[in-house]
Amino acid sequence: MRRCSALLVSLAGVLLALGHASVARADDPRELFGFDKQPASEPIDCADGKSLGCASATDPLDPVSPYALRTWLPASYLLKLPVADGRHDGVAHYGVGASRDEAGPAFGGATGLENRWTIEGAPADSMRTGGVETRVPLTFMARMLVTAGGFAARDRTSTGGTIDVELVRGGASHAIEAHAWTGVTAEGRRRPVADASYFVKRLTVDAGHDASASVVATGPLPAVLGGTAWYAAGVAPAFQAVDFAWRAARLVDRDGDGLPDGFPGQIELEPVSTSAEQTIDYLVPVMARVGWERGAHAIDLTLIGHANRETFMLSQATLQAAGIDRTGYAGDGIATWRGSWKAVRARAQFAWHRSVRRDSAHDPAAAGQPQLLSAYIPASLDDEPALAQACSDAPPDDPYALIPNCPVPFGYFASGGAGQLSDLVADRPTMTADLAHRFGRHVARIGGTFEDARLVTTSRFTGDQQIRSLFPGHVDRTRFFAGSCPDIAIGDPETPCEYRPTHQLLYRTRHTAAYLEDTFEPVPGLRVNGGVRWELMWVGTRLHFSDELAPRLGFAWDVRNNGRIRLWASMGRSFLMIPAGTGHTVINRHRTVRDVETDFGHTRTTSSGAAYGVAPGIQPAAQDEVTGGIELGVAKLARIVVWAQGRMLRRGLETVIQNPETFEASFDNPGRNGDLPARRDASVIAAELMMAPSPKLTVRASYLHNRTVGSWTGPFDPRQGATLYNSTDWDFNSTNQHGLLPSSAGHRAFVELERRGRVGSIELAVATRLTASSGRPRSVLADTDEGLVYLIPRGTAGRGPVISQANVRLAARWQRTDLTLDVFNAFDRTAITNLDEIYAGQSVRPIAGGTTRDLVWLKTADRAPPRRRSAYRLPTAFQSPISVVLGLHQAF
Repeated sequence: MRRCSALLVSLAGVLLALGHASVARADDPRELFGFDKQPASEPIDCADGKSLGCASATDPLDPVSPYALRTWLPASYLLKLPVADGRHDGVAHYGVGASRDEAGPAFGGATGLENRWTIEGAPADSMRTGGVETRVPLTFMARMLVTAGGFAARDRTSTGGTIDVELVRGGASHAIEAHAWTGVTAEGRRRPVADASYFVKRLTVDAGHDASASVVATGPLPAVLGGTAWYAAGVAPAFQAVDFAWRAARLVDRDGDGLPDGFPGQIELEPVSTSAEQTIDYLVPVMARVGWERGAHAIDLTLIGHANRETFMLSQATLQAAGIDRTGYAGDGIATWRGSWKAVRARAQFAWHRSVRRDSAHDPAAAGQPQLLSAYIPASLDDEPALAQACSDAPPDDPYALIPNCPVPFGYFASGGAGQLSDLVADRPTMTADLAHRFGRHVARIGGTFEDARLVTTSRFTGDQQIRSLFPGHVDRTRFFAGSCPDIAIGDPETPCEYRPTHQLLYRTRHTAAYLEDTFEPVPGLRVNGGVRWELMWVGTRLHFSDELAPRLGFAWDVRNNGRIRLWASMGRSFLMIPAGTGHTVINRHRTVRDVETDFGHTRTTSSGAAYGVAPGIQPAAQDEVTGGIELGVAKLARIVVWAQGRMLRRGLETVIQNPETFEASFDNPGRNGDLPARRDASVIAAELMMAPSPKLTVRASYLHNRTVGSWTGPFDPRQGATLYNSTDWDFNSTNQHGLLPSSAGHRAFVELERRGRVGSIELAVATRLTASSGRPRSVLADTDEGLVYLIPRGTAGRGPVISQANVRLAARWQRTDLTLDVFNAFDRTAITNLDEIYAGQSVRPIAGGTTRDLVWLKTADRAPPRRRSAYRLPTAFQSPISVVLGLHQAF
């Protein structure tokens, strides 16, 4: 951070010099960047700080924090870039200071599940995971505010960033904007096959053709109650074909040595069958808005959301049992009143976010029968008899009698029904009120918010049960139950059990916040802001954080008092926002019973659905932040910003083994019992230059450096997915767990450029977005008898390859019609984005403080060298392949 501060001070001096030069030569600012002198333009209004050339808002009542690390992304700008039919969650990482992981945009060392997503100020994030839920097409959007830090007491935030969407509004005249797109994506790079590994089936998934459209209408409505009224409405359906292909194969032993041919290298296979299916996924966003304004009062009523459908397929399954269709919708109803007077701003908002997700069997034949999960290929498969025949080891048709034809070395093979299906219904009403009052040199603010989230999960098994079988004759039935269901041991008398076809879980969270804030302006242009935010975060009846106090303070100096130069520094605390989906860890789970039938008799065991206990004295996860930076704006020409950020998170939340002998675990702050504490420390330097030296040219470039170290990844881990604070960390051995975290973005840079010209009556344009970022830090793990352990300190096994990509747009405009051609990943880069990090298994132990060079000395508990896994360092994910989208836009 010392080097960050020194660099920041040096850059501040340079930028201040440029700022004074721009004031001294206000008649020719383009000369600063080497362009010819241009006629003076009209002055811009920086009251809200949104225009190019504004470094801050001059209105002291502006709702955005004066020291926010913010980026305004207008839809009019984004739609000129190669984004095709993009939505706001796909471009939120275009903000300064943002990187991206598989869960979404990431800020300041946090993960993509630690952001707050809002629409017109109303929460629209998922109650299950905390990620984005309501997806807004760019054609519905006026602009988006992406904030990476520098939060004031008024700001609703978690430990990541915030993304707020402002929707389009009606104007003085009627207008219709229509878009249509169609595209195709190349075949993706295939995952390599590890030596000595075999699966009965291998599944490939490729994106097929896609088509989408958008129609947005805006305009005025007749006068109501002496005020002006407006409307905005839109629909933007998108359809995506997905191609699934399975290839089944069996082992061969042509030399009759009792080993599969090719072992221990690449296993030779004999094809059995191939099958393919294409599905159509869709997402249909809709929007309807009306507004009314009269004098100081404005009322907006908004309905926005989308319906969606997706299909998910299993690899190790018959085609009938493989698929689950997931349909649903998510939407928001938002009612907002705003009052604006000379010295007062007020807002009251009521919103309701609702989402519904329903699962069904993709194949209707799988809907009414149980799913069989077998550790072998059954001798009879009604839904795929050819596979059963080819895999049969029964004589005389077995071609390779000394080996099993189709073993199932890991997990199970699914046949019959679709298995467990779940329906989710989530509701979250929100009430928010804010008041700002200016008196003298002070602006006092007060406000509060209340969120009450309710997540209901109803699960069922096709055929009312799921069957597991380890070998022929072994039947293990899993069902839901309610009421009484005693356990049974072999030889015990049979007792009744109250089986149920479905089971329902209810998770509820409450979040309440209130704040007081004062902004003092001792001299014109200098704003000193201080405030405190109180928050309450309850998850069910067991996890209650009731006194989360977050002081936040800072200053912002508008050097020329005209919104063109901003110097700032800030510090503050924020608390982790916990989604209702964490109830699976701390509230309860499904109540299930397992009836096992073998030749020896019948046994029954039940799971009461108990979750982890909440440790007494647990504290909320708190994050402290410091920021500082400088921003310079040149009217209608350029904006330059440089800032630094430091974040320190303490008391992370995770499930922790409390007693290794009994495996008793609880939900706690790791480190309270002498083990490794859950920490995360991040330092960030970010810079951006945006300029429009002429009406035909716009350039935007940004650089980010982020280093994040610690022991706590948060609710998401690229290796494990959305863990929601129930990962494999702290299960047994936390040695070497502290190190470079996956969210350590390293270096990241991008350049955006748009150039326009004309040939006769046709206007031409080319736009591009070029990105390059460091690969993810790599670790070395072992899957041992004590669970997953880090053999050497986390993140010290180097980084993945640099991820670079070029997206390009070619466009032509004639009258009011635009034709666009977007090419994504134009050079078809196929860099590895994730890989297998498990080095070995067996009874190996961590090398405390070791390096990759020490792995050659690794030993098992028996002092023997461990066998290195053939899948170690093999890639599991790649960059998306090249895709081309043709677009058409017509304005009416």
